[in-house]
Amino acid sequence: MITIQKTTTKRTIALSILASFPLLANAQDESTKFVEPNIFDQIWGFATLYKDDMNPYLEEFKLRGRYQGQYWDTDADQGHQSNWEDRRSRFGFDAKLFDKKWEARLDFQSNDQFNDVYDGLVDAYIRWKPKSWLTITAGKTKPLIAQYDWLESTNTEPTFERSQIFNQLGINRAGALTVEGTTDDYIWRAGVYTNSTPSTTANPVTKVSSGAFGDGEFGDFTGGVSYSLGVGYDFKHLLNLEKAEFHLDWLHSNREAGDLVLNKYDDILSTTFWVKEGYASVVFEGFYATGGDPATKPGAYDGSDVFGFYIEPTYDIIPKTLQLVGRFSYAASDGSFGVVDQSRYEKKVASNKGVGDAYISVYGGLQYFIYGDKLKLMTGVEWARLQNPNGDSYDGTTLLSGVRLSF
Repeated sequence: MITIQKTTTKRTIALSILASFPLLANAQDESTKFVEPNIFDQIWGFATLYKDDMNPYLEEFKLRGRYQGQYWDTDADQGHQSNWEDRRSRFGFDAKLFDKKWEARLDFQSNDQFNDVYDGLVDAYIRWKPKSWLTITAGKTKPLIAQYDWLESTNTEPTFERSQIFNQLGINRAGALTVEGTTDDYIWRAGVYTNSTPSTTANPVTKVSSGAFGDGEFGDFTGGVSYSLGVGYDFKHLLNLEKAEFHLDWLHSNREAGDLVLNKYDDILSTTFWVKEGYASVVFEGFYATGGDPATKPGAYDGSDVFGFYIEPTYDIIPKTLQLVGRFSYAASDGSFGVVDQSRYEKKVASNKGVGDAYISVYGGLQYFIYGDKLKLMTGVEWARLQNPNGDSYDGTTLLSGVRLSF
């Protein structure tokens, strides 16, 4: 009897193991099932010309580019204009080298209506990451200030234009040496920049041409020099949020006559709060700038100290497909003409030289994602008022619609 029972038990165990083989096979099939990339993945994949993580010298070489076109219609008490603008068009490459500790980037831009296919370098730098927590960059790159409105790529920007207060500060790419690091939940960064670097965009106030110093893309280093210092803190663990950041940055410029960039103010301070959870996010960013040049004639921009901020919330109506965007902006100056309105597109119709002592605007819009931020359609409307002490204040609304493409 005992022998029969042991035999039955062994047989039962053996049959159970055999019966489980199809289940294990199915589980393996599910885990190794090939998922064919969608048509957008395949198209965007063509931009990667070379990729081999086993190559110790060159791991990846990838083309990069973007096109941002938009139709605008500005209707104000001082006039009306509308047009299509090829807002940004750039092309270049990214490369990862030497076990991905080195990165190289170079891209150039064209201009509106592609009148010039080549209209100057945008980014041109070498980046070295000797440690996981340390990054050193040399070349033409962004000064380290204004975490959201400036350092974040325009590819992910949910509005058509950066805020008015940022746009009037004269910040643009410059020949630089920057250092960035992280320590636990803290970040720190610093940089030194040459003010003789030709700007990638015209300064809306000073209208300085790029020929004041040499013809080189990086300038000739004979102008003024600027410095930046910044700190940040990642506090998402304190609030139990998906994202929660704080940044404080300071940019000081030893300006000289004829500087091409970072030439508006002696000191600029920016602070950024950025939180995100689920379908919603909100950014608060504020600026204070001091040490501008005085006005050269009555009623003109007077370079007085200026303070401004914006609040920008977003909400995903349909996750990964349709997003609602809003923004409230405000700026005020100590002097009567220390605030400048948006060069796009308000200045085109403003009869008050586009200057005043206070600015307020409200923006509302939508983003429709076809392939994330790499291909999306946008539409929006922004009302703005620039108060002018002479009584010639600007009050108008700009309607916008456009496309954003990047790879």
